Amino acid sequence: MNQLPENVVRMLRHPDTNKVLSMVSPDGFPHSIVLGAVIVGDDDRIYVGEVYMYRSSQYLEACPKAEFLVWKGKEGYSLRVEAEGRITEGPEFDRLSEVLGRKNMHVNALWVFRPSEVWDESASYTSGDRVARWTSPAPAN
Repeated sequence: MNQLPENVVRMLRHPDTNKVLSMVSPDGFPHSIVLGAVIVGDDDRIYVGEVYMYRSSQYLEACPKAEFLVWKGKEGYSLRVEAEGRITEGPEFDRLSEVLGRKNMHVNALWVFRPSEVWDESASYTSGDRVARWTSPAPAN
């Protein structure tokens, strides 16, 4: 069952939305990267291509807790997520490989993230409101 709000899914999928993934390095410092193509699965899993993610991959392996920040104009959301690991095959991998291949980028793997909370970060009176929360982990594929 999908719990990600449709407007958040649209923002994650839209190529003109600003997307940042933040994690923590083993020595406790924040580390953020800009994301391009993102896939949202039917099960709310979020897939990110591992392209030039040398330190990020190491950091996610050491501490899988991370956060997405997505925004366009005045509308924005943060998504607390946990990395479930990397995949190197399957329909999502093939799809993102094709998209990024057109940009002359090679995808080594896909990182799979499971969301736990979504927060409104818009420039509006709703900023800081929790939009969605999963009471238990979504079932694995």
